Amino acid sequence: MSLKQPCIFLKGVKGRQSRSLTHDEIEELREAFAEFDKDKDGFISCKDLGNLMRTMGYMPTEMELIELSQNINMNLGGRVDFDDFLELMTPKLLKETEGMIGLKELKDAFKEFDVDGDGSITCDELKHAMEKLMGTHTSKNEADAVLKEVDGNGDGTVDFEEFVRMMSQK
Repeated sequence: MSLKQPCIFLKGVKGRQSRSLTHDEIEELREAFAEFDKDKDGFISCKDLGNLMRTMGYMPTEMELIELSQNINMNLGGRVDFDDFLELMTPKLLKETEGMIGLKELKDAFKEFDVDGDGSITCDELKHAMEKLMGTHTSKNEADAVLKEVDGNGDGTVDFEEFVRMMSQK
């Protein structure tokens, strides 16, 4: 009988860590956390935790998210504060800092798409960005199809969270 490998986000770090998080890394985590703390009460939900992890460049599996959710629901009352988030993310961040897409990079990319700076990407802005990125003409129907696919709240635009999900799709 083999034991199942635990979720990497729940594993303790064995031995001493080779380094601590830098001030900039902690601040990046704090900024990302604040972005998802919509009511500014210092907590995020389990669902937001998965989206937040994606903004940090991590692609947790569904099983990892389920395990995290169960751990959070049992031990943290279903919500995560920044200290809990930092504790969950530190081992992962220390292990996988190479190739990470950071919040700053995602925000910069979002600003490139959000031409008028209103915090959402319209169909026309998406069409313009697609043409710029691909170097070919994109029809309004093509841009509209992409927008509809990622527009989770149905408002006809892509907000930052939807943009993160769009950018993390393979």
